[in-house]
Amino acid sequence: MPERGTVADWKALHGFLFFALLIAATFVPPFRTWPLIWIAPLAGYFALVALVRPLRVTFSGWSFGRGSPAALLAAIGIAVLSSATLLLFQRWSRPDLHAYAAALPKLPGNQIIIAGIVFAILNAVLEELIFRGILFTAIESQVSTPMTVIITAALFGYGHMHGYPPGPLGAVLAGIYGLMLGWLRVFTGGLGLPVLAHVVADATIFLIVARAGLL
Repeated sequence: MPERGTVADWKALHGFLFFALLIAATFVPPFRTWPLIWIAPLAGYFALVALVRPLRVTFSGWSFGRGSPAALLAAIGIAVLSSATLLLFQRWSRPDLHAYAAALPKLPGNQIIIAGIVFAILNAVLEELIFRGILFTAIESQVSTPMTVIITAALFGYGHMHGYPPGPLGAVLAGIYGLMLGWLRVFTGGLGLPVLAHVVADATIFLIVARAGLL
């Protein structure tokens, strides 16, 4: 059940502040590109948490969570399903990938593998800290855990409207993926396995763009 009173209100404020900082970042052209679109508001958010005592006290922090055999199996299943879905989407839809290629890190020659690793890990960590971390905790302070999973998944899907996979269908697929990651977060009690599953999906996206010869 959601907490009541001042503590819950301050926890909810964490999410509001991050959203406000994210919106503000979109008005600064250099911050509109990946990864600054996530890093800039996160930096501002953590600065506020450090400076404002009630925010600091109500900051929940994050843990890796439980790594039971069932949890590992669930994470592997999500990783395999998400990668297969992305590959099938690309084969069926064949969207223009130039915009995504422009946003991805580039390194010369055979260092493209390093660029892919950097992108997959960094993007997965940033998005999980935001959607299954800051926003999840803030929303859960006000509503039930199942509703929190649904709301954060909807936000995740909307946030990927201009990501990959693109468009309304891509947003729906990202929302479904967000549901799976949200339940994995609840099941494990932490962000470790959601991050690892997310890394696989982002590595698949990088591979799709690389195979198109755009990197």
